[in-house]
Amino acid sequence: MTTNTYDIGPNAQIDDGVTLGYTYAGWSQKLRIGEHAIIRSGSILYVGSTIGKRFTCGHQTLIRAECNIADRVVILHQCALEGKITLGRGVKIMAQVYLPSRTIIGDFVFIGPGTTFLNHKTPMRTNAPVQGAIIEDRVCIGGGCTICPGIRIGRNSFIGAGALVNKDVPPDTLAYGVPARFHPLPDELKGGNKPKDLLSGTDLWAGQVGDDWHADFPDFT
Repeated sequence: MTTNTYDIGPNAQIDDGVTLGYTYAGWSQKLRIGEHAIIRSGSILYVGSTIGKRFTCGHQTLIRAECNIADRVVILHQCALEGKITLGRGVKIMAQVYLPSRTIIGDFVFIGPGTTFLNHKTPMRTNAPVQGAIIEDRVCIGGGCTICPGIRIGRNSFIGAGALVNKDVPPDTLAYGVPARFHPLPDELKGGNKPKDLLSGTDLWAGQVGDDWHADFPDFT
C-alpha cells in the first residue's frame, strides 16, 4: 500500500485507529514498512522512519521520525520512541518502555516492561550534547530499569529488574542493584538471548507465528 506519506508492504494487519505517516513541519521522507506488519489500534508512526519486515507494534505506541528499525522487531503497548533511534534485528521491547533520541539497540535484545532510557545528564541546565545509550547484541534488560545517558551495555550481558545502570557494563556481565553492581554471569545465563525465543511467535494474542524466521537467520537454526 502506498500513499503520499507512507509505503507499507503486502500482508499487513493494520487495526482501525492507527495513524501511519504522521507529518511534521519540514518532513521530506515517507514512512516505510516491510511486509507482514502487525500494527495495533491507537499507535502513531511518523514519516521519515524505516521499518523492516515482520514488524509487530502493540496498542498506543508512538514511533517518531528518523527511526531505523530492522526485521522482526516487536514493540509492545504504550511504548514511546522519540525518533533518531536504531533497533537491530529481532529486538523485543515490552510494554511502557521509553527510548529517547540517539539510542542504539543491537540485535536480539530484550527490554523488559517499564524500562526508561535517558539521553542527557543535566537537562535544561547545560548545553552538553544529547547522547543515548548503546546496547550491544543479545543483551537482556529486566523490567523497571533505568539506563542512564551515554552508557554502553556489552554483548550478552544480563541486567536485573529495577537496576539503575549509570556506567558502562562489560560484555558477559550480570548487573543488578541501585546503582548496578557487576557480577559474573551464572552458567545458565551465558551465551546471550536465544533468537528462537525472541522470534518463534510466543505472543498469546495473535502476533507473528510460524518458523519461517529460520530462513532469515540461518546462522541461528
